[in-house]
Amino acid sequence: MEARSARNDIVRPVPPEARAALDELRNEAKTAAQLDPELAKAAGFTHFDTPSSQDNLITVLLTRDDLHLLASQTLVRVKSREDGRAYLGVVVRGPFAEPNAVPANSTMAIGVVTQGKKLTYTFDYHGRAEVELLGEEVEGTLKPPRFRPRPQSPVFILDDAESERVLGVGGDLSLGVVVGYERMEARLNARDKAILPRHTGIIGTTGGGKSTTVATLIHRAQSAGIATIVFDVEGEYTHVDQPTDQAAMLEALKRRGQRPEGVKDLHIHHLTGRASRRPRHRHLHPFSLNFSRLSPYALAEILDMSDAQQERFLKAYDVTKLLLEDFKIFPQSEDDRQRALDVDELSTGYPHMTIQHVLDVVSAYIYSLSDEGRAEAKSRPRASSKKKGSSALLDGLEAEEAQEEAAPAPSGPTLHSEFKSNPGLVMNRVMAQSSKNEISWKALSSKLHRLRRLNIFDMGTAPGVAYDSMLQPGRVSVIDLSDTDSPQLNNLVIADILRGLQETQEKLYAKANDQDQSVTPVLIIIEEAHEFLSASRISQMPVLFEQVARIAKRGRKRWLGLVFVTQLPQHLPNEVLGLLNNFIIHKITDSTVISRMQRTVGSIDESLWNRVPRLAPGQALVSFSSFTRPLMVAVDPAPVKRLLVE
Repeated sequence: MEARSARNDIVRPVPPEARAALDELRNEAKTAAQLDPELAKAAGFTHFDTPSSQDNLITVLLTRDDLHLLASQTLVRVKSREDGRAYLGVVVRGPFAEPNAVPANSTMAIGVVTQGKKLTYTFDYHGRAEVELLGEEVEGTLKPPRFRPRPQSPVFILDDAESERVLGVGGDLSLGVVVGYERMEARLNARDKAILPRHTGIIGTTGGGKSTTVATLIHRAQSAGIATIVFDVEGEYTHVDQPTDQAAMLEALKRRGQRPEGVKDLHIHHLTGRASRRPRHRHLHPFSLNFSRLSPYALAEILDMSDAQQERFLKAYDVTKLLLEDFKIFPQSEDDRQRALDVDELSTGYPHMTIQHVLDVVSAYIYSLSDEGRAEAKSRPRASSKKKGSSALLDGLEAEEAQEEAAPAPSGPTLHSEFKSNPGLVMNRVMAQSSKNEISWKALSSKLHRLRRLNIFDMGTAPGVAYDSMLQPGRVSVIDLSDTDSPQLNNLVIADILRGLQETQEKLYAKANDQDQSVTPVLIIIEEAHEFLSASRISQMPVLFEQVARIAKRGRKRWLGLVFVTQLPQHLPNEVLGLLNNFIIHKITDSTVISRMQRTVGSIDESLWNRVPRLAPGQALVSFSSFTRPLMVAVDPAPVKRLLVE
């Protein structure tokens, strides 16, 4: 009894001050327990920074139940409650699952996971995602962030409509579905001069889905009323007017809610004397090239002439120009004379000149350097050289071309052009600009003869390219080069047609401006671009590159977009990659190629580059000038028929 009484004496009433403090804590707890309705919509909250934190990257923690909300590439808004700032960001890493009780790499966590068959116990876990800040929202605009969101700031997911606006993926030309979203598509404004005319590179290894992307782009561009020209080195796209019949493609189209469909208004162009992979197509157009349209400097580069051969070629070219005037072929009027003065031989050739004209002059030079030619030049006075030269030259007219090339010394030059009507006049011009080194002249003659025997220049049976026809709205023109078997010949065709398209578009653009109308958009797709402009030869092909660069720069204003397609981007020079502002990058497994591309395309963060070697066929890393940031995209299956080429 005494002990119990002692314990009762110890208990004292709660002092009024302490009771008031407890009541205040109880009220604060009740207030905190009332969840902010806005916070109920938060997917997660920002974490504290650590010594390893990086600028522009924040860590977001989320509950186990909300782990599915922050998929890769999800756009979020971060509201920093402490300072009242709002930020937009995108999930670039994760979401990752981490245990709550212990570190994920601890022995206990490893043991629990590996003994999953025997143990029913496991740790509860939470999610962690890395978010890249796109900018701070200030009065409805996005500006570079000056600060970071404070810890425990709520993170909200943007809906699809707002995400499309922020990412800049609105438009009528769909490339495919953005990875991380079920319905949001990567779209372009097909009529925006600031997008496609800023030029595009489609890059990736064989089997990564480049050809499907090209076929899809052809279909979408045609539907948008764009005039599309494709330089097709394998003939893959000669059947795009028919719907696809590939089972895998049909199934993929069905999943996307799309149907197989060929393009309308397909025209196929092929070199005269060369076959097409679609020989019975109703719109089949054989064409020949005009020698007078080719820049002599670009031609020398494409034919890989040595310095000595190029020097002699340009000399023969200049003499040929004089002879064209002597024979009254060109110029024939004052307008012609002005046109001749305006010729820029770095861009084009000399009007009315043919390869046979140049070959005749080269033959005359070879004859002048032969023993027979030297002896004849010494034995006759200058005044009578025309008559005697005529006799000597005419003696060699029946010599065979092959014998002329193989013989150690020619028996006489062989003339086949209009120049044969007065060979003495040809010899006078040649002797007035004499030259040496017969071997170089013969090597040059051999290259030009091989070029002439291709029968692609100035063929009366086949007209030149009808550029006006190609540039019709919605027309798809495939330049079928599948039967050329020569990168040099392909390069000649591409160089000539590119310049012709540019000149024609310039005229159409000026006409549209005069009539206050819009010009037809043009998209030019160049397959195997690494063979057209190789890094190993770019230093030897400055004129050709300058032509392409000029087309690229002027095309941005004239609605002329270029698309370079290659599986070997390492062979493209930096000068060409520098012309591109848009990229569709499929799977690349070579780390050195990825490193080079990473330096070239600076707008793509490292987390996306790390995914490039593991991309599935059809997936691509897409970076367009209209997008706020690069995106991973599942490119739409091609609804058109594409020939599979081994």
